[in-house]
Amino acid sequence: MKCPFIIGKKVYLRPLNSEDVNETYLTWVNDAEVTKYMETGTFPISMIQLQEYYSNAQDNSNMVYLAIMRTVSEVGGFTHEEHIGNITLNQINWVNRIACLGIMIGNKSCWGKGYGTEACKILVEYAFDKLNLHKIWLGVFEEHTHAIKSYLAARFKVEAVLKKEIYRDGE
Repeated sequence: MKCPFIIGKKVYLRPLNSEDVNETYLTWVNDAEVTKYMETGTFPISMIQLQEYYSNAQDNSNMVYLAIMRTVSEVGGFTHEEHIGNITLNQINWVNRIACLGIMIGNKSCWGKGYGTEACKILVEYAFDKLNLHKIWLGVFEEHTHAIKSYLAARFKVEAVLKKEIYRDGE
């Protein structure tokens, strides 16, 4: 599903495009530290697999797939935009008006700076106000306390705690 630009104070969201599906993105999804708290990342993927995922997402009317962008100011007054991660609404059920949120800040130098929190907040607001959804859910590991604080700040509430849901690192 296509979506317009969604603008925040620190970041803006825009539709992911084919130029974003590059070696940097491939590095993110194959980095165990980046994918540690994601369902994906168990097995390395190839550029062909990443491009296929992107292509399938573009054709999926039950998914919003966005790039998280930040504006970087450089010495001398020059600015440029930097793709720092992705955020999705997926498994959108238009009848029941619910969706699952997924987020990845792939650029590790951007961790802990509020970019993910703001991306969640502005996408949730868009989903409620423009897409007419009434519930957005996500999963998060209990020990990922920084992400939990971020999700709570973005209006999420804990509804359930699932035990032994994902097998990772021998546990």
